[in-house]
Amino acid sequence: MSKRVAINIINAAKIYAPIKIEDLDEKRIVPKMMLRRRLTRNAKIMLYLADKCGFTGGKIVYGSAFGELQATVGITDAILNETSISPTLFQNSVYNSAPSYFSLLNGDKDEIITISSGMNTSRVALQTAALQALVSGERVLCVVTECLDINMIEDVKTCTSYLESGVAVVLEIAKDESGAVEIENVKEEGVIDSLQELMTLVLMSDKSKTKVFVSL
Repeated sequence: MSKRVAINIINAAKIYAPIKIEDLDEKRIVPKMMLRRRLTRNAKIMLYLADKCGFTGGKIVYGSAFGELQATVGITDAILNETSISPTLFQNSVYNSAPSYFSLLNGDKDEIITISSGMNTSRVALQTAALQALVSGERVLCVVTECLDINMIEDVKTCTSYLESGVAVVLEIAKDESGAVEIENVKEEGVIDSLQELMTLVLMSDKSKTKVFVSL
């Protein structure tokens, strides 16, 4: 029998757009131009969501089913065309680029866990974040982003209506289970499945349902 815990959703935020999210407030959130220029789209979205949640440091669980596709495609294009590979693209091609930029920006030296589990990514990320909160007794930022705007993506895109999307919650372990509810079986239409578990928490939070059970 799996264990479950009750969590409090402290803050929550979501954002998505059919192709590109236009306003991520990068100049305010990342005032240093050199750092801002190096950011991936996933990093910009994560920083935006963390800012919306009022999270400036602490433990982070970051998830992405597809990771840094744009950087990876840039590298493979360079290999195909026999041109030099950009060091920035190489640096940005790893799955933990987004939370690493958060760490650099905020001087955050706390633990970061990166999750990639296909369409179950947000579910696994949420379970991991709840476990982190249980073990540490601290608040945890759980965030999942997907940036899929690459060349010819429209030829193969079947899993989402939004090429850029992200969702985040700051959670902590509830002191007791009174008033806690099960996670509802609702979805945000058109959003990729890898975000849906966290997206449900945001939708529930919008309805003031902020204490929920998470199975570990």
